[in-house]
Amino acid sequence: MIAKQTRQPAIDVADLAPCADTLHALLVTRADALMGGTEGSPEEQELADLTDAIEAYEAVRWPQGKIEGGKV
Repeated sequence: MIAKQTRQPAIDVADLAPCADTLHALLVTRADALMGGTEGSPEEQELADLTDAIEAYEAVRWPQGKIEGGKV
């Protein structure tokens, strides 16, 4: 009988937080740049999509909302 091998992840998921936070910051920066755009423009839709992604990430990353000692 051949033993089944299990694959080990290349990286611990907890180690992904700094990278994910960096991507989050880039999305927020882009969303800030799109604020105040023309109604009905492609940029307005991009902003809506980015807002959905940012809010979904924040809900998972910081489920309690505010982190003590964090930025306001």
